[in-house]
Amino acid sequence: MNKKLLVLVVLGLLFISPVVNSTGQADFGGKLDDDNLSITTSLDYSWVAGKFERDIEFDYRYKDEDEIVTTNKGLIAFKQRYEFKPKHYTFGLVRYDYNEFRPITHRRQVNVGWGYKLIRSDKIKMSNEFAVGYLNSKMDMPNSNSVNEVLFRNSLWFFYKVAPKLNFTNKFLYEDSNIPLIRNETAFNYLLTDKIKISLKNVYTEDPDNSNFLSVNVGYRF
Repeated sequence: MNKKLLVLVVLGLLFISPVVNSTGQADFGGKLDDDNLSITTSLDYSWVAGKFERDIEFDYRYKDEDEIVTTNKGLIAFKQRYEFKPKHYTFGLVRYDYNEFRPITHRRQVNVGWGYKLIRSDKIKMSNEFAVGYLNSKMDMPNSNSVNEVLFRNSLWFFYKVAPKLNFTNKFLYEDSNIPLIRNETAFNYLLTDKIKISLKNVYTEDPDNSNFLSVNVGYRF
C-alpha cells in the first residue's frame, strides 16, 4: 500500500471537507521502541452527490518486530448509495484488499446490493447490507494465475452513544467465497473536542488465518 498516497488523500479530504456536504474521520496510531514499529491508519469519508451518497473507506496496518515484518495489510473501498424509500437503499461497491502474509495476497471485487437501516435514533444506529459480486483474487508469486468467482457478502454496522462524549461502534463483515473472509472492527471513541478524538480499536480477521490488531489512535473529525 502506498503511504504517500494515503497522506495525499487525507490532506485533500481535509481541504475540501468545509466546501462540500460531507462528513468523515481520520485515525492514526503507532508505536516505535527499540527495533519494534507498528502503524495503524484509517479513513472514513462520506459526501452527497445529487441523489446519491458516496463513501470512501481506507485502512492500513503494519507491524515490524525485531526488524521482521509480521503484519502488512490494508484495504480501500468506494461505495455509492441510493435511498429509494425510507430506511431502504441500493448500493454499488468496489473494494481492494491486500495482505502480504495471506495465501491470497490480492483481492479485488465489484458488488451490487441492498441495505436496510434497522435502527435510527440519536443514541442507537444499526444497519445491514447484503450484496452479490465478482471477486478476482491472486497470489503474489511468480507465474501464479488469478481466480475469478462469485462473491456473497453481508455486513452489519452498529453505533451506540454511551455518553455525550463517548460512543461504541462495531462493524462486522462476512464474505463467502472459496476462501471466506471475516472481519470485525470494534472501537470505543472519546471526544476531546468537537474535532479531536481518541479511540481504542480492535480489528479481528479470518482470511483464513486468525489475527487480532489492538491499537490506541488519535483521530480528527471533519
